[in-house]
Amino acid sequence: MKITAPKYGFKEFERNIFFNLFIIIQITAVLILMVYSISSTAYISKFYNPIKEYLEGNGLCTKITNYGISNEVEALDYVDSIYSFNSCQGFTNNNNEFYNNKSADIYVNSYDDKFINNFEPLLEKGEWLDKYEAESDGCVNVVIGYNEEYNVGDVCEVIFGPEDPSYTQKLKFRIVGMLSDGAKILNFYESTDEVTDAESLYQNYYMNEHFNSFNKNYDLFFITKENVLNLGYPGMSFVKFKDGYSQDDLEKIYADLGNKFEDDIDLMWNMKTEYIREASVKSINEQKMMMMPLIVGIIILIIVSIFSMSAISSNKQLKNYGIYTVSGATRKRCIFIQMWNVFYSCVLSVVLAYVVFKLMTVGGIISASIVSIGKNELLACGAIIVIAIIASAVMPAIIIGRAQAKEMLKEEE
Repeated sequence: MKITAPKYGFKEFERNIFFNLFIIIQITAVLILMVYSISSTAYISKFYNPIKEYLEGNGLCTKITNYGISNEVEALDYVDSIYSFNSCQGFTNNNNEFYNNKSADIYVNSYDDKFINNFEPLLEKGEWLDKYEAESDGCVNVVIGYNEEYNVGDVCEVIFGPEDPSYTQKLKFRIVGMLSDGAKILNFYESTDEVTDAESLYQNYYMNEHFNSFNKNYDLFFITKENVLNLGYPGMSFVKFKDGYSQDDLEKIYADLGNKFEDDIDLMWNMKTEYIREASVKSINEQKMMMMPLIVGIIILIIVSIFSMSAISSNKQLKNYGIYTVSGATRKRCIFIQMWNVFYSCVLSVVLAYVVFKLMTVGGIISASIVSIGKNELLACGAIIVIAIIASAVMPAIIIGRAQAKEMLKEEE
């Protein structure tokens, strides 16, 4: 009789299904805690990393009214560079809606490929813009704010500058994704009292907050890639200063900007990039320090638990291992049988943990924007499973290694 570890490991799993349920529940709990710990730690970094390079050094996060002013600011001796997210406004014009006074206001924010590739908001349906080229079949690909009147695949014609025929432009937008209601997206805050770290620069976008009482419909929020639209204004901008200025020099720079561009730049002194950077780094480090003991505790818990369970299981199944040994299986193969037994428990634990996460997300117990299953979470869970399987081999190796076949075959009194 050929003893194969996967086959007989599954037999041991079936034979001890009720005992293995304790292992499955424990591993499931450990996986849930690990995913939560990793996700919550990465949540703050999710907002900081995409704009990290714009917050380096000294500078200002502000709103600039037009590109002419932006060029003047960038030409100043103390300015190193300006990075802007283009914004513009238009009106829906499906079947000449605008000319029939039935249009909705459209607010379009354009981000470059670097930001698009490094940040993905929570989507209700469809896909994020990093999956698409800038244009497709004459239509601009767009992700829109949550809106019940539109769906993925719809095409919306938008008219820009209709009050001036020489300036008027019409563009068609194909909807490839839709934000979840309340999803966070980078957008300029009018109230800078709410700005602290990088996360605070991302606003929650709720559909019901954008009802236009004049048009009797909901304003639309579009997100596109940079350079798609040849219009608009810089909007949210990061003005980066050159290195080497003292604090006194910087205060003079802020004053100089205020004197030269008082009406064209919203100079919010509590939005200095160094303040936002320092607050962001502090929040990230605090979250890591808070979660580290939990992660270490989780690893210790799973090792001790699997040690104990494996010892009990090995002693309980000693007779079976004796039969396997007499039938030609080596002690090494018997140990592999026990490892496969735990492996099947791990597989069910992964499935159960995934189901629990989905139920908790649908039920609103946890936020899908904070807890997600990404690469880091999968790697952490994979490490937990590997640790569990390796730990499951230690006690069987000790118990089976010391026992003789005839001892294994003794009936338990």
